[in-house]
Amino acid sequence: MKRWLLFFVITLVVALGVGSLAGQDAGYVLLSWGHYSIETSLWFFLLLLGLMLVVVYFLFRFSLVMLGSDWRFNEWRRSRRTARARKQTTRGLLSLALGQWARAERLLTRSATDTDMPLINYLAAARAAYEQGKHDTTDELLNAANKSTRGAELAVGISHAQLLISRGHKEQALAVLVSLRDRYPRHSYLLKLLVRLYQDLEDWVALHELLPVLSKTGKIPQNKIIELEEKVYLQLIDRTAKSHQGKDPVPALKKLYQSMPRHCRHQADILLHYAKTLHELGEDEQAETDLRHGLTYVWRDELLIAYAGLNGVDARRRFLFAEKQLQGRPNDPVLLLILAQLALRIEQPERAKEFLLMGLKLKSLPELNAEMGKLLVQEQDHVGASRYFQKALAQQECQPGG
Repeated sequence: MKRWLLFFVITLVVALGVGSLAGQDAGYVLLSWGHYSIETSLWFFLLLLGLMLVVVYFLFRFSLVMLGSDWRFNEWRRSRRTARARKQTTRGLLSLALGQWARAERLLTRSATDTDMPLINYLAAARAAYEQGKHDTTDELLNAANKSTRGAELAVGISHAQLLISRGHKEQALAVLVSLRDRYPRHSYLLKLLVRLYQDLEDWVALHELLPVLSKTGKIPQNKIIELEEKVYLQLIDRTAKSHQGKDPVPALKKLYQSMPRHCRHQADILLHYAKTLHELGEDEQAETDLRHGLTYVWRDELLIAYAGLNGVDARRRFLFAEKQLQGRPNDPVLLLILAQLALRIEQPERAKEFLLMGLKLKSLPELNAEMGKLLVQEQDHVGASRYFQKALAQQECQPGG
């Protein structure tokens, strides 16, 4: 408002000044060319000259507009196209969310060249085309997405792999991700997709090779890596035991176990599965050695039970090892049960009975009662044995799933 008022005042002052000058002397201008001449006052000539300059200016601007060289008009036209492209992109994304694949592809493709972020349009349009089974169009749109934005190769590749996974083409998706990994070896999301695919395809060897890379990236939580390591090594133990048809798998199994990181060798589930596999293969001596070593680092009842259940191994050596553990775990009823079982194997029933009574004082486990019943049967105490057997049976029935 102030600007308009100032402009009006200045215009009024200039008009008054010009009018005052014109009133004093109108001036004289004569223009002559050949047989033609024009006579007029100076002020009218100046007014006419000003009008001519304005007309020339607008004719010049009009010619620029017609030729497409006017930057203001071009800017306006460009902003209008961008606004229209944004609206089409929004409608296209909504159609994509609603599963209207054909409409989504059409809107997103049309607006891709005029939008601020063509990469998003092309990737979304590629998904819409893929959902329609138009694989050639999908490849063209993915290629356009890659060309539209510098450094978009990784994003385009991951999107392509996700499209393939969504339609169950996991082998093709794996080929895409493996190719990307050669150029982006430490990208965390790419590695996560690879891990998921390897698990789905049960390619445990490839997962095993990927484990060191996952640990070095530092972007995957350590607990997730440990969980994955356990799963991989459990599967590799089974695979190694079953894949050597006609050959002795024990050397390969031992080599696999020794190649594991220390924390994996001392992981209870891995150690237990490894020992049970050796036991099934008749390698109780090796299982006893590895279990005895592992029990000094990790303690679990299942490991101790597996250790006691080995066959063809010096029972006295196992008894002495278990008895040594009692020094640090005097109140462990499962350890006392195992000691009783091993004492019976080395024909020391009195010590076995002593361990069973100690265990029952700590906790009346059904296994302790059953073992005591067996021992009393050997001693011809059938009444006492019956009492312990009844306790064991009642406890088992009270247990969940009993």
